[in-house]
Amino acid sequence: MTFAADYFDGHTTRAHRVTLSIDAGDLVMVGKGIARRESLSALRVSEPMGVAPRLITFRDGTHCQVAADALPPVFAKTLVVRMQESWRAAAASVVVAALAVVAAYVWGLPAFAAWIANRVPASIQAEIGDGTLQFLDARVFSPSALPATRQDELREAFRGMARSGNDRPQPYRVLFRDGGRIGANALALPDGTILMTDQLVGLAKTDEEILAVLAHELGHLERRHSLRMLIQGSIVAFAIGWYFGDLGGLVAAMPALMLQLRYSRGLEREADEFAATMMRANGVAPSRLADMLAKLDAAARRDRQEGAPDYLATHPATEERIRSLREM
Repeated sequence: MTFAADYFDGHTTRAHRVTLSIDAGDLVMVGKGIARRESLSALRVSEPMGVAPRLITFRDGTHCQVAADALPPVFAKTLVVRMQESWRAAAASVVVAALAVVAAYVWGLPAFAAWIANRVPASIQAEIGDGTLQFLDARVFSPSALPATRQDELREAFRGMARSGNDRPQPYRVLFRDGGRIGANALALPDGTILMTDQLVGLAKTDEEILAVLAHELGHLERRHSLRMLIQGSIVAFAIGWYFGDLGGLVAAMPALMLQLRYSRGLEREADEFAATMMRANGVAPSRLADMLAKLDAAARRDRQEGAPDYLATHPATEERIRSLREM
């Protein structure tokens, strides 16, 4: 079978009229002063686009232009082209793409955020933590009214609690602040700072309840939860800034993000389990954390009526969590 084509040799823009034929798995081209033979497997054939001419491109970049309806069956449509022309295949592709997006969001994004969080340099974590603390101290918190001796007493009690299961424990420091409009609250900043408000201390009936909340926040630090959630919330900006070493924009937005941060149920469960393990290792019942969550839940209702953010807005307490802690 022979068919006509226009051949472009790459030296001029002039088309050379040639005749093409198939012989023993090769494409044979003959024209005025032109004779060429090329294996079919070495050719690249353009996909069909309506009645537009098809291109047969050789390894050296030269090509032939052939009428769309003139190509022989050997140049049949590829599987991709046939799928593009099938509404069933197109619909299936949309479904697969949608499932891929959902899977990437549910499993891929958290896994990628965790991978980045475990590789963020300590210097960047310190920069984010310092910037956040300065913002919170200037606009949200006031100096703590707790006596310095009481603060040191709580720090020393928590410092004396043993941690297990981690060869390289997360460094931390505990700071106390007057929570002002955010009331009873505690925050774990990525640099290892745990902030606890006077109002939360005031809710506790025993020091064990305070230590339980500190252990929970330490669990968030150990698992880098706040950093992971911040990365997930601004994954593209964080990845680019981390790679090129410019996180100024993210540091500036960090305080607002920290106050809006809402841990997932899975991350809360991890922090609860960390706290329960730590408390049991030190002879403290995990139910102390459940007791404190119940008190925070009651305080949260009052805070919501006053329009103030509360601890459980960022650390949602569910009956399931409280019940699980009481059973540990």
